[in-house]
Amino acid sequence: MRTSIMSQMQRSFSIELPKLVPLQLPSRMETHLWYVVPDEVKSTSLLKHYSQLLSPPENDKVLQMRGDKLQKNALLARTLVRTTIARYQTNNGVDPQTLMFKKNMYGKPEVDRQNYKNCSDPPLHFNISHTDSLVACGVTVHVPVGIDLEDKDRKIKHDVLTLAERFYSTDEVTFLSTIPDPEVQRKEFIKLWTLKEAYVKALGKGFSAAPFNTFTIQSKGGTNGGYNLCEEETKKCNRDWKFGLLELADSHYAAICIEDDQASEGDPMRVIVRKTIPFVEDELISESKFL
Repeated sequence: MRTSIMSQMQRSFSIELPKLVPLQLPSRMETHLWYVVPDEVKSTSLLKHYSQLLSPPENDKVLQMRGDKLQKNALLARTLVRTTIARYQTNNGVDPQTLMFKKNMYGKPEVDRQNYKNCSDPPLHFNISHTDSLVACGVTVHVPVGIDLEDKDRKIKHDVLTLAERFYSTDEVTFLSTIPDPEVQRKEFIKLWTLKEAYVKALGKGFSAAPFNTFTIQSKGGTNGGYNLCEEETKKCNRDWKFGLLELADSHYAAICIEDDQASEGDPMRVIVRKTIPFVEDELISESKFL
């Protein structure tokens, strides 16, 4: 009889793993983006160790997922959150198993700082996103962050403009309608979707508070020029948010949105990307700036 990946983990042996390497907190207007490629995590013993980091409710949610792949990705998502945040909590790091979380009034997860009264670090903000083949976690201090991942090859079953007219602002529909190449149009649709998701997640109030058709994402132009957020009703641009869009693992678009720090004086947003298999290896991938 076929057994699930979680059942296999229960029978596997534990392994001795090194401690996580502690890192300095992101500076102002800086986002650290960590990602895992699930297909590269193949050790059953390592997955068992990950499961031991999670709280009982988290493990229950993993077990509720249908199929090995969904269970594994859910496990990696929770592990990535815990191990990423643990690197930054104090100068020496903390045990990721001891981290506790809460949700804001809209349901967005946050670190429960009441359990770290002796920690002098500034408030840490995080957000997570995952697809079938990639899991990512973004971390900032001082300001909220939202991230989103979308597969570059994601198929769109319906006509792109029909979907855009349903979900996007009039300016975005006009922009997409000027693109004659269907493949380029599809990619631009996905980029907009990714950026919009990142903003809504950074806002932290849920989709109902910011439907996609109530705001426009406009490119500032140029290399790493970033994007503007404009209100659909007034057409006025809101300078309180900064955006970045980049590619991860040659397969995904990743959008980052942070609230502009009033002390930044117009400084660009810096994004540092690292690839990881927690406790095994970390790799610096890129550093980018977005106006």
